[in-house]
Amino acid sequence: MRNLLLKRIFLPFSRRSKTSLAGRRGFATLWLILTLPIFLILFGFVVELGHLWLARVELENALEAAARAAVKAWGDAGGGSTYIPRQIGVAYAAANHVRGLPLAIAPNYDPTPDPSNPNENLTCCVQPGDPVGGVSPEGNLVFGAVIRDPNATCPIVFDANKRPGCSPGTVLIDATAQGPGNLAQDNAWGIVFRASPDLPAGLTIQSVTIDLQAGGGSGQFDFTSAPPALSDNLPAPIIPCHNDVEGFPNPSSQIVFSPTSGLSPTLTINFYPDPISGDLGFEPGDRIRFGARTTGVSNGSGQDDGDGIGRDGVRVTIVFAINGSPLPPVSAVFYDNTESSNNCQATCPVHPSGIDDLPCPPASAPNNNGQSYAIISGGSGSGEFAVRAQAVLAVPSPICSLFGLKMPRYRVSAHTIAVYQCGSKAIRLQRVDEYKCSD
Repeated sequence: MRNLLLKRIFLPFSRRSKTSLAGRRGFATLWLILTLPIFLILFGFVVELGHLWLARVELENALEAAARAAVKAWGDAGGGSTYIPRQIGVAYAAANHVRGLPLAIAPNYDPTPDPSNPNENLTCCVQPGDPVGGVSPEGNLVFGAVIRDPNATCPIVFDANKRPGCSPGTVLIDATAQGPGNLAQDNAWGIVFRASPDLPAGLTIQSVTIDLQAGGGSGQFDFTSAPPALSDNLPAPIIPCHNDVEGFPNPSSQIVFSPTSGLSPTLTINFYPDPISGDLGFEPGDRIRFGARTTGVSNGSGQDDGDGIGRDGVRVTIVFAINGSPLPPVSAVFYDNTESSNNCQATCPVHPSGIDDLPCPPASAPNNNGQSYAIISGGSGSGEFAVRAQAVLAVPSPICSLFGLKMPRYRVSAHTIAVYQCGSKAIRLQRVDEYKCSD
């Protein structure tokens, strides 16, 4: 009797609970169906955001590698042509991947001689690239100088139109002679120390050393038949506006070559003051030209002439001094230029590149014009060697489609600037306050 009474009391409640639970289950299922697309969209958004963040990190890392490698090669060479450093930067970029694809950047190299574009930049801009579509970004390596002025509105400036340098002064060295054996002509080699109002007082060149084998070549100076010789300005100076030797009251005692006989991979020229006239030696504004025969330059393919000097990557090292106290040496590598004698001007400057004090190439063939040169840039306002690497890439989405909609490609962009430290030859990344570049 008691059990029957309890069943009658609790049975309605049990039936209502089962009915309520079934209703709740149905409502939860409906809610899940309705909100699942929202959760999927949120999940896709998180995946996309992480994908883009990783893409930008990888892009920055690749650009840092490219900028560091390019500026290291440029600074170690002492400046000059940017062609080889650009190729090195491009190779380092390609060795890095952005979302599984190699970073393909353009060298941004302009071989057209232009004094207003000393660092040979083709453009300052960067065009968007698509690694899937095979479109490489342009203008990704911009060469320039980082200049510091704590008193300026923008104290740290990257200037793409200014030639950088580690030297206290600017020196031009050229080898201008076409044909085998012609580097022995007494005006074949030239050294010009350019004058500038911002140079330190008492600055002179103490010595210049030319190393024919520093770039891996096997050339030697050959003084077995004749020693190196200063130019006598005959039949005429190689540059119409100047004498071949200027600024030395007593050149024969102030300019001393070593060695003067036999074979040697190097030639050192020492410069001394003149006690009679009080001349300090090789001062800003002075210049010399001389002859020095070579053998084995460029293994014969360069014909021991001006072209062979650049092809072998011959290095020149200069020791400056202030009031007789030597400074740390600075170096540069000869560059085999391609200007033609057909484009020379009759008046100064004669060279088609517009580079002051550079003689006209002796021949018209770009690949065999008989000339190479090196420029060591310097002065208080020259700035440090710097390379800006930049890119804008279209990155494919990791999710091909969502609810039948094709996911778009996203653009990520990054840039970085690497600077070459002259003293230690170390590389650092640098933030700048202003980016100056004009196409």
